[in-house]
Amino acid sequence: MNRPQTLRRYVLRIQSVVALTVVLSYTLVISFYFVHGLDEANFQDLHLETNHFSQAYNQGKAIDVPDNIHFKGYLSWQQLPPWLKTQFPDFESVTDLKMDHLRIHHDDQLFSWPEKVVLIVAQPLNDGKTFYLVRVINIEQYDALSQNGIMKMMLLTLPIALIFWLMMHVFVHLLLKRTLKPFGQLSDWVDTLTKENVDKAVPDFEFNELNRIASQQQAALIRISEVLDKEQDFLRHASHELRTPIAVVKSNSELLARILDSAGITQSCDHKGVAAIARIKRAALNMQHTTETLLWLSREQNDSLIVSPVDISEMLHHLVDDNQYLLQGKNVKVSSNIAQQSLNLAETPCRLVLNNLLRNAFQYTVEGDVIINFHDSEVSIKNVSNIKKSNNSQEPFDHSVTDYGYGLGLRLVARIVDKMSWQYQHNEIDGGRIVIVNFASITKGNKR
Repeated sequence: MNRPQTLRRYVLRIQSVVALTVVLSYTLVISFYFVHGLDEANFQDLHLETNHFSQAYNQGKAIDVPDNIHFKGYLSWQQLPPWLKTQFPDFESVTDLKMDHLRIHHDDQLFSWPEKVVLIVAQPLNDGKTFYLVRVINIEQYDALSQNGIMKMMLLTLPIALIFWLMMHVFVHLLLKRTLKPFGQLSDWVDTLTKENVDKAVPDFEFNELNRIASQQQAALIRISEVLDKEQDFLRHASHELRTPIAVVKSNSELLARILDSAGITQSCDHKGVAAIARIKRAALNMQHTTETLLWLSREQNDSLIVSPVDISEMLHHLVDDNQYLLQGKNVKVSSNIAQQSLNLAETPCRLVLNNLLRNAFQYTVEGDVIINFHDSEVSIKNVSNIKKSNNSQEPFDHSVTDYGYGLGLRLVARIVDKMSWQYQHNEIDGGRIVIVNFASITKGNKR
């Protein structure tokens, strides 16, 4: 995938093409006016000479027909050389002053200096005759000095064009440097925005468009900040409000258990009241864990977290025991390979992560295996269902019965891991899922 181009390079590329087009166009225009300026200068000379001769001739003065190295005159169409008659046939009948020219090039060269330039002026006289004045410029007969002078004049347009192009390029470069500076300032300002300073006054970025973008960016971030604040307030208030009913449920379940025990109904008895109290205790414990997770996530700062040595192996064994009730009535085998190791980390988020992962694995495995591994700061929990496809069914196994990737537990785990900058990944496997958490802290840019 191609990287997006920068505004500076885009503008410089377009500017270079436009400047080159303008320079070439003006170079051609200058060359055109230079050549036609020479023609006009020659026509002016011929015109002046023609007016001088025709006025004297019409007044009856004795005047010789011009004949010198610059031009040659003729008093009738019949006096013109045949090749001129061939080149200018429309000059045979002239009723008013008429001028024309002809450039003769080498046959084997498309772009070259003309070999010969012929200029002709026709002026009707009072006695019915027509005065023709012809100038033939034979380029090859000019001396080398004159030819070099003309060539230098023509070639002078090339460095002028190059200087003009460089001036435009430098000007646009400086303009871009000046214009893009506020863009960089806007980018730096957006990077520094936080919930604490987003409501401060927007700096002046010199251009109205950039100020509007900055204001819109600030308004968007303020709206996001308000949504986050509402979410955190809801989590914080809901978690605190739930702690009281959870405590009431736990205390009353213990009271009911003592009442049943005083009546001679113990936990080993097959009694509906004992089973009901056990379900109440498990639901209260599950609500307590979820509430603790939400309450911890609602904290805005993690500075209060205490990092201390945590025995991960002991924590895993306790959490497996606490969640055993989720496996009652299921044909699930739990196997573990847990190394004896302690890690320096925050205990609360570590316990929340492991508890949510184990609870999800136990809850969504109906029949099969749950394999727990821990070594080198990495915990992996894999649940594989042994439920095969139904008899005589050609459909593949449906993973939806074991896919807990959309459950609340894994979503909470993802948020906790992101908050603590731990490594985390969960992958679907045949018949289940494997979840891996590495408690080695990493930068978010390298997180898997």
